[in-house]
Amino acid sequence: MTADERAPGDPAEPPPGKGFKARKREDHALVLIRELMAALDDLPQVRQLLRELSRYYDPVLGGAIVEVRHQRQIVEALEAGRRGEALAMIEERYELYIKDRAHLGRGEPA
Repeated sequence: MTADERAPGDPAEPPPGKGFKARKREDHALVLIRELMAALDDLPQVRQLLRELSRYYDPVLGGAIVEVRHQRQIVEALEAGRRGEALAMIEERYELYIKDRAHLGRGEPA
């Protein structure tokens, strides 16, 4: 597909403007965390999102964003009907992840 064939706003089209902010890509881990928070009522979806999220390494924390023990705690809380507890754990991991990334413009609320 050539540039002439693309529709305006097409994700394949480069963003207007110059500089880093115009070229900045979405942080996939943050997207997964937001999806996880929205899917707490769907346990199979939660498990899938947790598996995907566990693949993201956080060099600042020195490990996975959501380690296996966190996954277990979140799933156990949801299975026991403690949705608030599961959400609090996810938000805690989110806060730890974005804490040192605010200078990159990624410190937006979940």
